[in-house]
Amino acid sequence: MTEENRVLTKDVRYGRIPSLSRTRAFVKYTQKSDPGTREKKFKYPGVEVEREMATLSWCLKKDLILLLFMAIFFFSSCDLARKNNQPEVKICQGILRGKIMTTHSNRSVSAFLGIPYAQPPTGNLRFANPVAAGGWNGIRNASVNSNQCSQVSFSGAEITGDEDCLYLNVYTPKLPEHTTSRLLPVMVFIHGGEFSYGSDTSSIYGPEYLLEKDVILVTFNHRLAALGYLSTGDTVASGNWGLKDQVLALKWVQANVEYFGGDPDQVTLFGESSGAVSAHLLTMTNITIGLFHRYIMESGSGLGAWSYRPSGPYAGQAFDLGKYVGCSNTSTDSLIQCLRTVDVSDILGSYSKFSTWRSFPSIVWGPTDEPNIDGAILTDSPQNLIRNGQVQVLPRILGVCQDEGLIQTFAFYQNKSMVDDFLANFDHVLPILLNWKYLPDSGAAWVEPIKSYYFKDFEADKNVILANLTVVASDVHFIYPVYDALRQQFATAENPQYFYHFDYRGVLSSTNAYGGDTANYGVSHGDELIYLFPNTATFSSLNETRSKKDYEMVNTMIELWTSFAIEGRPTTPAFSCDTKWEPFSIATDNDLRIGNMADLALTVEYSYFKERLQFWDDLKAKVPL
Repeated sequence: MTEENRVLTKDVRYGRIPSLSRTRAFVKYTQKSDPGTREKKFKYPGVEVEREMATLSWCLKKDLILLLFMAIFFFSSCDLARKNNQPEVKICQGILRGKIMTTHSNRSVSAFLGIPYAQPPTGNLRFANPVAAGGWNGIRNASVNSNQCSQVSFSGAEITGDEDCLYLNVYTPKLPEHTTSRLLPVMVFIHGGEFSYGSDTSSIYGPEYLLEKDVILVTFNHRLAALGYLSTGDTVASGNWGLKDQVLALKWVQANVEYFGGDPDQVTLFGESSGAVSAHLLTMTNITIGLFHRYIMESGSGLGAWSYRPSGPYAGQAFDLGKYVGCSNTSTDSLIQCLRTVDVSDILGSYSKFSTWRSFPSIVWGPTDEPNIDGAILTDSPQNLIRNGQVQVLPRILGVCQDEGLIQTFAFYQNKSMVDDFLANFDHVLPILLNWKYLPDSGAAWVEPIKSYYFKDFEADKNVILANLTVVASDVHFIYPVYDALRQQFATAENPQYFYHFDYRGVLSSTNAYGGDTANYGVSHGDELIYLFPNTATFSSLNETRSKKDYEMVNTMIELWTSFAIEGRPTTPAFSCDTKWEPFSIATDNDLRIGNMADLALTVEYSYFKERLQFWDDLKAKVPL
């Protein structure tokens, strides 16, 4: 194919040249030796026809005139769209018209919002594998956010969203102009939210920071709570619908990201909290081989007790839900048929009925193992899959925040009466707080050792008790599971693993979002996200703005994360001459400390929380559950 044809093909593919009867054609004038005789040459794929201008038929002339007018109209429309900050791109499904957004340094980027990647999961598609979305006629408006998935708000006060929610957003610094345009690395983000809430909205997970660098950013919604993770433990409703949505979104990226200038062979998956767990779990199935090539786990691991529940006992929860909403069926078939007819508000409104102490456990629905059927994500527990080597060995970054447990204990700080209730019912409440429902005897054998190690004095000041409870929650939910996954996979890791802990406390913190309190409780779960995304919707109600130092940390985090996506090695000019983030090694037990409270320092440290992590190694060895 000639260069002209390649350019034309790309232009039609991206919607920049109209195609008549699906024929990619163009007109090329050539000059013969006789200047008085001019000829036109028409090129089609594999065909070249030459005719003298004088012998062109009237029909062909009409086609040329029509083509000319269509081209003029099309390019005029495109020019108008560009002038109105409305970039356009043609993908497999049709033409999208997006909008222009600006980064923190005022760089213009193209944003395409609310692109459907799956059909609405309603009717018979509720509690079923997602089905790829179809196309559309005309130009689709991609300048507004889509629905968020149906969910109960973080506070539990309201039900929001819609079941028609399987959409994604694509942000690109530059749309490709021709086939030789350099393709950019792609970063695909999975939002967190305890598998129960959250969305891809651009006012939280927008491109303002990450697209200071030459990467493509993709964010997406996926089903949540019971709608995303209900399971009957058999082939009727095997579960993990939210994870399966994520797989379909990644397949969409493979099929379409090149239209936005992205390289489908250079995709980095990254997620936070339950999004990090999801990224980890997606490496434990062959279905995702080739869909991403590196990944980042921010404060989440598939080895946490809240990250996975065994299908046997978990299946009973589906029948409990049925009873709460009027589907008292005895077979899994009839239960699912009934649940597909129930109003979504009734399904989500039942969330609080699963609480066994106040509003805990906070995580009711989540990933489980499935029968080995078509589309299954997890066919065994994450621990068994890792132990048996059934996990993709990909380069990764993984790490935690210093005071992760604040996400759980912040409520105690706001309501000190909860501390008294907790201490008075310690043996009963602790397993509930730590999501041990599916451990043998709800983890009762671990309660006394924890009490002895973390809570030496029940008469201590409440703030001391709360600090200790925060450490327990941090270790159990996040720090030990992440570190355990790091070590277990090190033996078979053919690619580098980079371990970090985030310890910078700027003006803003995730605790601000929990209750509007601006006090400094520490470096909470999710605080690293403040330096990757603007989170304008989260903090808009606070009369606080990021400081100059905060923006320096933004630059550092963006450089570390994007350099990993671009080159496979996290680096930043913020490193001092003798600082280098080396891959984790069992021998050195090394990690990168990112910040030190108000200090921006990047330091390499060794034996992270050695004593606390050793406690859990010893406990699991002495009292295996």
